[in-house]
Amino acid sequence: MSEPTSPPPPIGTPGWDRELAGIGLDRPQVDAGVDQALESVAAGDQFDPHDLELETDAESAAVWVLLHQRFPSYGILVYLRMCWSDGDHVLQNWVVRQLAAMLTHGPGPVAESAEYGLWVDYFESAEVSQVFTALASQMPRSHWECLISGAGPVPWDAKRGVFREAAEVPALHPALARGLTGSFYDVYGQVDAVEAAALLDRITVADEDLREALAEATTQPLRLRTGSAVIVDDPGWTHQGSFLLRAVVRSPRTRWVWRSELVADGRVYGRLVHWDFPFDASQIAHRTVAAPEPEGRIVLFRVEGDPEHAESLVNRDIEAWPPGLREHLAR
Repeated sequence: MSEPTSPPPPIGTPGWDRELAGIGLDRPQVDAGVDQALESVAAGDQFDPHDLELETDAESAAVWVLLHQRFPSYGILVYLRMCWSDGDHVLQNWVVRQLAAMLTHGPGPVAESAEYGLWVDYFESAEVSQVFTALASQMPRSHWECLISGAGPVPWDAKRGVFREAAEVPALHPALARGLTGSFYDVYGQVDAVEAAALLDRITVADEDLREALAEATTQPLRLRTGSAVIVDDPGWTHQGSFLLRAVVRSPRTRWVWRSELVADGRVYGRLVHWDFPFDASQIAHRTVAAPEPEGRIVLFRVEGDPEHAESLVNRDIEAWPPGLREHLAR
């Protein structure tokens, strides 16, 4: 990915003022909106964005951006996110450009707030791939640190190229280590474990905790101790060809890689496709393969596989291997 030909200008500068025309605004109009918003804040009171009542249009988005420069907080970014969600493609692209400007130009509290807001909201949205790609294309590589640190929930196909380029820049290795770790351990983390292992071989991870977490994720399965299993008999169930398995994580660290192979005694019994599956036993016909429940936090997994295997998997130690990793390590 080449360096951006048109990186975003710092927020509030003359260059930023000129770009307001792209969403039908001018700077005096936006400044008036900021002044009006601040009038509602009594002298000496702490600024609280929840006290403001702004629409989800372009003018409100620009007001929120300027207010965030003065009062950086996730609260403001929540309302900016609403403007993005309700806006057309022009406004959405403009908002993403503002996030790129926050990460690129800061100052520090602004960049940190934007990094958190991206991780919590945009990177867990249906549009995450296009948002991440747009940010990477508008930001110089030297400022990718904030972008890739929180990229755990970003689909692997969208972040693969950025991660590979970051591996070539030693200064970005700490951020890349955090991004890789989040790809395995974030609640919504997304990763190709084999490619992540290859990237790990190319970078220096100075942080001992991150190094240990990544070594575990790229060389070991998630170890589970199972309890009972549930076989759904309802013909109307939308997940035919699967069953439910109660288990406790026995690995030092809890992580989740979708479609991990469920292995016991060297045999693959299915793939884990849902963590904490929402199952209402009172509404769905089913039968339980009973077994003693292991101590610890029980997770109800949905396993994509033959329900006939359920009985073979209760009350035992099993392994969950990310797709392709077992074969990769056996070479």
